[in-house]
Amino acid sequence: MSTAKVSPEFLKALEDFDEVVGEALKPRLREMIRLRCSHINGCSYCIRLHSEQLAALGVRPELIGSLARPIKLMREGLVSEGDAAALRFAEVLTDYPRGLEIEARAVAGAFFTQKQLGAIVETVAVVNAWNRVTRGME
Repeated sequence: MSTAKVSPEFLKALEDFDEVVGEALKPRLREMIRLRCSHINGCSYCIRLHSEQLAALGVRPELIGSLARPIKLMREGLVSEGDAAALRFAEVLTDYPRGLEIEARAVAGAFFTQKQLGAIVETVAVVNAWNRVTRGME
């Protein structure tokens, strides 16, 4: 069985980039976005990593587990309306038909500044890159 080997320089650049994206978001929301996108992408390593990071931030296991399902199916009251809007925007950017992002961005825009919306986009872009790199090397 052959495996892919990504260059150490690429991984280092992605790590450095990952450290600065999404800084306008609270760490808890940033990790929830990372976990939700990792579930969509089926990246088992990243699911475990971001679940552990959320647990270290004090997030309840019930919430961590609920991020495996679409946000629209999440039990009411687990997250704020703003966090739900951010997570829905992340879902749409990760794996939904083109065109839905306009509505999702507008809903999230009711809770977040333009800079924070940009941080959501940054976070989604980088976690999706990590998911693909990790899955490609598994």
